[in-house]
Amino acid sequence: MSLSRRGRTSGPLPAAFALLAVGLGVTAEVRALGDRGVADTEQPVVEASPVPLDPAEASRKTVGKLRFLGGLWLRSEDPRFGGLSDLRLSADGGTMWAISDCGTGFMARLHYDLDGDLASLSDARIVPLTDAAGQPLGHDDIDAESLMRVGADELDVGFEGHPCIRAYGPDFAGPSRMVGIPDGLDECGSNSGLELMADAGDGRRLLICEGRKDPSRTVPAWIGNGDSWQTREYPLKFDGGWAGEPFRPTSAARLANGDMLLLERRFPPLAARVLHLSREALDGAGLIEATELARFEAPLTLDNFEGIEALRDARGRTLVYIVSDDNNCAKSPGARRVSPQRTLLLQFLLEE
Repeated sequence: MSLSRRGRTSGPLPAAFALLAVGLGVTAEVRALGDRGVADTEQPVVEASPVPLDPAEASRKTVGKLRFLGGLWLRSEDPRFGGLSDLRLSADGGTMWAISDCGTGFMARLHYDLDGDLASLSDARIVPLTDAAGQPLGHDDIDAESLMRVGADELDVGFEGHPCIRAYGPDFAGPSRMVGIPDGLDECGSNSGLELMADAGDGRRLLICEGRKDPSRTVPAWIGNGDSWQTREYPLKFDGGWAGEPFRPTSAARLANGDMLLLERRFPPLAARVLHLSREALDGAGLIEATELARFEAPLTLDNFEGIEALRDARGRTLVYIVSDDNNCAKSPGARRVSPQRTLLLQFLLEE
């Protein structure tokens, strides 16, 4: 989901974005794409620049239970780039798959230094997501927000707007096929629907909406698959948001022991949390209770964090990756907004 002001918040949203722009030192502008734009067969040139964990204290390496290993600011002149809302990595950490608010799949190779810390990115590719007929998705259907790998050859994408899950082949190959979803997704707001989808183990998946139509201290959640779903509730954390805006769930990743990491984002003011969800809590009933491991607030490097991934490396370490949505891809031909937000890809070590 894009950063937006909800009914709970007050004050003009443009002013909030202006504050964010000042903090990032970036100016918003509008660029014309021209009549042609960029062909789907052309691949983007993506520039990757290193970023610290704390711009005000370059030596800082920890936030909560996370130790910073490396970070990249990803930029491209390609109008299709940006809006990354979730990510998954190969077991060796070398391949990244992500999905975009603009109805595309993004893939790239990740490279590391001799210590195994994130250093660069190459071979970026962007492909349009398709419908069951193999045609690009319509404008009202492109808002991809969540991503899950199923085996080695399937990528499942969850969509907001018209809530659904579409299954794709390797590297987002179409045509897509629909995956069963639970009843009750219409309880979620139009811009706060199926935001989170992750592997919950035993052939199940965890689904969580970012919000619901009416004000609430919880959001709908489900655990299951196909036609069999257990209805749960996910509690919202109200702490420091303007006019009571809470932290909202945006992504999750399964750990090797069956536990999960959850990512939450708050705006305004901008902040994020990483939480630990035990397998026992996941397999229980009622509220899905998780414990905070780390909190990102200014002056730390942060943005609209919407995707989290975890993997176990060859040294037995749990590595955590977080990606942000810059709301900067073009959803239709014409003018492209260059927002004050950034596409950040950060890597951490989970201290256990």
